[in-house]
Amino acid sequence: MKKTTLIALFGLALALASGPSAWSQDSAYAEALAAFEAQAAAKQSQTDSKQEEMAKTLYELAKKNVYGKSYEKAIEQFEQLRKQYANSLFGQEGLYWLGYSLDKHAATLNDAKLKLDLKQQAIEQLNALLEKYPANAWVKDAKILQVQIADELVRSGLNKYRRYINGGVEGGILDGVDEEGVAGALDGARRALTALGSRKQMDPDTEIKLVALNALMGMDEEKAFPILEKMIREEKNSDLRSHALFILSQNDSAKVLPILIEVAEKDPSPEMRQTAIFWLGQRGDEASISALLRIYNTADLKLRDNLIMAFAQSDSAKARAKIVEIIKNEKDPDIRSKALFWYAQGEGEKSMPLLLEVYKSTDDKKIKQQIIMSLAQTDSSQAITTLCEMARKETDFEIKKQLVFWIGQSGSPEAIKFLEELIKK
Repeated sequence: MKKTTLIALFGLALALASGPSAWSQDSAYAEALAAFEAQAAAKQSQTDSKQEEMAKTLYELAKKNVYGKSYEKAIEQFEQLRKQYANSLFGQEGLYWLGYSLDKHAATLNDAKLKLDLKQQAIEQLNALLEKYPANAWVKDAKILQVQIADELVRSGLNKYRRYINGGVEGGILDGVDEEGVAGALDGARRALTALGSRKQMDPDTEIKLVALNALMGMDEEKAFPILEKMIREEKNSDLRSHALFILSQNDSAKVLPILIEVAEKDPSPEMRQTAIFWLGQRGDEASISALLRIYNTADLKLRDNLIMAFAQSDSAKARAKIVEIIKNEKDPDIRSKALFWYAQGEGEKSMPLLLEVYKSTDDKKIKQQIIMSLAQTDSSQAITTLCEMARKETDFEIKKQLVFWIGQSGSPEAIKFLEELIKK
């Protein structure tokens, strides 16, 4: 033990031996106590520093495995980091990378059940970061990754994860994500809510302009409208353009529709076109739907994905008819699969006749798998009966395996009976 520590302890012992009445009077006690506390604090600081250094070493090893795509090893190391150094800054950040690694590892697997299990575990780790360490710098990234994983889980029939998608859109956390940041149908909404509630860093001049635009629209709509219109058409700053489009899209004025259509059809920015399509779909009037139907005929595959989502969210009979047409006639399996997903989401059990018709008429495995998932997520007894019948007749091993998996997810008496029948064969 160091000499200063011995002196401090000796002085403290003498003060204590003098009795309580002497404690407050004896300056030696105060000095000894201060020295003792300083020594304890220094020792604790050394311990904390050592712990943080060990956590950093483990974290860096795990990150190297992430960069090398050795996700299983990374998962093992991030798990160790979580258990041993939970309160370390590296332990907190490691929760994000644990979720990320679980998601990436899941993408490499062929086992559908294990893939879904790992993605659900990834959501749980991201939840741990959000709930325990809300001030951590990786919180926003965690929310974005949650939405991306939830989108895949919902598409796989696990509807309970839809709340992450709804919360992401409503909370405006999707702003500032790059093109690959959020999968599938969320792309159209990704920039739509950039402006209000944005936590993205921007230069002071831009931020002041955004605040001024909101204030002006609230005070004098007629004066603000031409400014916003000009900004949408001419502004170089993408944040300002996106914000201006968002503000106009919230207005029911007839003057808004031509601007939204113009942006959706002709804007050089894919993000602006996607955003305009999203808001045209939200309007839902006949003029908006007619414009979207016209745009679909010349749109590229990426934009068609957004258009299908817009059709699905509309109450228009024309929009629903377009989805049916895409399901029956679209050549691209990815686009056709998206149309099947949204059709089943909107129609529920009523979608079954069309889904079965397509299933019988196609040899495309991706289309068949999408139909199986869509039938399973209708969560009806009729769907389970149908899936069991399909599984009994299916000769393709991979497709039959998918059928058995989704039947097993049901847990209904009929599903259990079918699985027992399968096992006894």
